[in-house]
Amino acid sequence: MKFNWKLALAVVLIAAGLTGVTVNRKTRAQVILVWNQLAHGTVHEEEPSDKAWIESSKPATPWDRTVQITEEQIKAIGLETKPVVSQTEPTILSLFGTTDYDPAAVTTVRLQFDSRVDNVLVELGSVVKEGDPLLELFSTDLAAAKSAYELAVSQYNHDKKIYDYKMPLAKVGTIAGKEAIEVENDEAQSRLKMKLTKDNLLVYGLTDQEIEHSRDEDGKEKARMILRARAGGKVVERHVVPSNYYDSKDTLLTIAKLDNLWVWGGVSELDADKVEVNQVLKVIFPFSNREVTSKIAYIDQTIDPNTRSAKFRTTIQNRDGRLKAGEFVKVQVQIPPKPGQTVIPRSAMVSVDRQDYVFVLKPGKVKTFERRPILAAKESNDVVVVARPSEGHRELQPGEEVATLGSLILEKMFEDRLMAEGGLLVSDPSHEQHDHARVGRPEKLASRRPR
Repeated sequence: MKFNWKLALAVVLIAAGLTGVTVNRKTRAQVILVWNQLAHGTVHEEEPSDKAWIESSKPATPWDRTVQITEEQIKAIGLETKPVVSQTEPTILSLFGTTDYDPAAVTTVRLQFDSRVDNVLVELGSVVKEGDPLLELFSTDLAAAKSAYELAVSQYNHDKKIYDYKMPLAKVGTIAGKEAIEVENDEAQSRLKMKLTKDNLLVYGLTDQEIEHSRDEDGKEKARMILRARAGGKVVERHVVPSNYYDSKDTLLTIAKLDNLWVWGGVSELDADKVEVNQVLKVIFPFSNREVTSKIAYIDQTIDPNTRSAKFRTTIQNRDGRLKAGEFVKVQVQIPPKPGQTVIPRSAMVSVDRQDYVFVLKPGKVKTFERRPILAAKESNDVVVVARPSEGHRELQPGEEVATLGSLILEKMFEDRLMAEGGLLVSDPSHEQHDHARVGRPEKLASRRPR
């Protein structure tokens, strides 16, 4: 019966490599059997041992740590290659965040004096403008301040009349100069006291019109006032209850402008150096299918010891007021491309014992692949951004071809050849620090996973 090596090779190698499953000794021997049949065109009646195959496969010349593959083998495993390209598009750093009020647009309503709240004129969620009435108050402190102002006005009017009467006399010498000075001083002091008592009422929240009207109030009228909004916005908090007494430490209402919101995000310590002020980001509201584009305005210079992340902030517009503070959002930060970084398909990268590799096609008529360690700067579902060259990581040049479909089978061939060299790690300066493939006679193949 004619042995169909193509079918056998495809089934065994794809099952062993692409699925990333654990391969035991018996299955490994079957793979070796199929490979020998393909390489030497022979069929063995019984399964060879690892030792027999290794001894028979040792080459006569030193191994250059490459994998050679024929056209027949390429067709059998469906090997494909794709070119390395320079990074021209930004990478996306996907993070999470929350919305918050802009503190510069939040007004906290407190009293300037002890008072009883007789009536609340707004509800939670009410939209108010600057100057709109908020609360009706009753306070003996307010009544005393109004009375002090009324008394100061009366005293000033008295001193002003004397001043207007005597100053012309002083000019013609009818009254002594000392008396003129005293008259002038009395008028100045009473004018200052009237101003100070009025300023006190302005601080309390009365308008100029209400202050002038207070001089005509009697009895309990002087203890009453309407507290008005100092800024417009929406009432987002209400802690005040009618008929209760409050002092200056109590927060009664919170009014916030919702035209803009802050968004706080957190970037892990690992990626913190990639995030910079003015980088473009996209804020995604997952429950409303809404997206807002903005820029990073601030980055915290401290790593939170609990989350091991750095906070950053941006401001987004909320003109229709539909966005809420405290919402969870997704934040996609666009990291600009860096010179020297390249992009490869994700299927081209193979991981062995936490080290990433690609198989680079070398120039020549014979299909020869070099196993090269790389450092992934960013991974996604489709592509991998390879970092700039560093110690132990050679540069991937744009235009170089890397194996994509079939890269895991090339890794298995590399490991088998490594075993054929006697089960010892063959030294190579370019791989010395980063080649951690398992050697010897393991019961399991080195772990492999595509990303």
